[in-house]
Amino acid sequence: MKGESLVVLYLKMTWYLIKVYMNLLYGIWKISVLSSAPITIFGGTRLAADSIYMKKAADLARMIALHDIPVLTGGGPGIMEAANCGAFGVRGDVITTIGISVRGLEDTNSVKCARKVIVMPNFAVRKWLLTHYSIGFAVFPGGFGTLDELTELLTLIQTKMRIRAPIVLIGVEYWNPFMDWIHESALAHGLVTENDVKLFSITDDIEEAFKILFPLAQAKKQS
Repeated sequence: MKGESLVVLYLKMTWYLIKVYMNLLYGIWKISVLSSAPITIFGGTRLAADSIYMKKAADLARMIALHDIPVLTGGGPGIMEAANCGAFGVRGDVITTIGISVRGLEDTNSVKCARKVIVMPNFAVRKWLLTHYSIGFAVFPGGFGTLDELTELLTLIQTKMRIRAPIVLIGVEYWNPFMDWIHESALAHGLVTENDVKLFSITDDIEEAFKILFPLAQAKKQS
């Protein structure tokens, strides 16, 4: 009986992995319509519509799209929606922004401004697509989800599981406690290095953020 149960478990795990792989291939195929590698914008879903960060996300996304670099987001409301709307329609019928949502979330159907939306069955596939094809990352204020995306991205680069790319945190006041923890705890205890801390920049200035993100994006686009 135990042997049969184990076989059933293995079959279920195998089927799950096959579905994950197929969903990943589907997502890659959908992203392949973009004219060049994108820049991903992360951020929270619960910021008020009149938040300064919402405006900055839209402005930054528009700057990026105007320079022929597509914008990728998590396909939800808040910062993601602001970024999608900022980049939407900048180049006529050219797809300048894609949202990658997750099936089952309450905000799955609230995607606006993205001409193309990809709905994935789980967070793992969604996050892989958001982090492995982009050549730059802007991270706006957010909650657990945004912090998860940022720290996984930093870990991938730190461990050389993906090539280094520019990462900009937008919102000095918001991210200051995070920076305090890095310097006063993680760095002080030797759990990260000075080079790890240099993997990202922090600013309030969208123009500065754009200058950090754009040179590598342009180089990648022309290669």
